[in-house]
Amino acid sequence: MTTGSISTNNRTQTFSRSMALILAFSILLAGCAGREARPVASTNPTDSAFNCAGIVREFDANERQISSTVKERTDAQGKNIVLGATGVLLFLPALFFMDPKSPEKVEIDALRNRNNVLTSIAKSKGCPAPKSQLTELYKHLDAKPKPASSSDNRN
Repeated sequence: MTTGSISTNNRTQTFSRSMALILAFSILLAGCAGREARPVASTNPTDSAFNCAGIVREFDANERQISSTVKERTDAQGKNIVLGATGVLLFLPALFFMDPKSPEKVEIDALRNRNNVLTSIAKSKGCPAPKSQLTELYKHLDAKPKPASSSDNRN
C-alpha cells in the first residue's frame, strides 16, 4: 500500500465520521423542533359565576388569542415550506427541523369551542350573545380545498 492510498482512505473515514456526526446532531435537534399544544378547556368550574360582562371579556380575550395563534401558525407553515425546500434541494438534515405537529390548530379549535360554550352560557343567563370580530377569519379557517376531480361534473 502506498502513502497516497492511505491518506485517501483516512480522508474518506474522516468524511464518513463527520457526516455521521452531523446527521446524529441533526436528529438530536429535530426532537426540539416545534412545541406541544396547550389547548384551553371548553368548560371551567367557575363558569356559573360569570356575569354578562365577564363572559364578553373572556370571549374577546379568546378571540385575541386566536388571532395571535393564527399568525404563529402562518409563520410556522412558512418556516416548514422553507425547511422542506432546503431539505429537498440542498441539505437533507433540514427536513428534521420541520414541525409536522401543528399545535396551533389544536389550540385554535379549543379556543373556538370555549367561545361556543361562552355563547351558550350567555344565552342561558339572558345576556346578549357575544359578537365575534373574526367571522372572515373563521370562514378562511373552515374553508377546505376542493379536490381537483372531474367526477363532480355528472349529468
